[in-house]
Amino acid sequence: MKNTTTKSFDCNKDGRISWKELDIKDKIAYVLAIFLIISGITMAFLCFFLNGEYTVYDGVLFYCSEAFVSGGGLLSISLYVKNKMTELKNYITKKEE
Repeated sequence: MKNTTTKSFDCNKDGRISWKELDIKDKIAYVLAIFLIISGITMAFLCFFLNGEYTVYDGVLFYCSEAFVSGGGLLSISLYVKNKMTELKNYITKKEE
């Protein structure tokens, strides 16, 4: 039989996991999501204020919407899966006791 080990996290008192304990895929997802959201906000403000007409063009609005949806999706999927895995681990631990 294979020796399978699961990664256990050392949660703080409030249940949070430190940045150092996250996997590389989680770190990439969080950084990419934050980058997308910030770039969407920055693009909208720059287009509005650097344009003499104070308008935001369709292409910029399309990019902002895609950046917000993609960034929000990355954050929500990652958090949802992590939450469900924690619930499953707690359920299994409770059943074993």
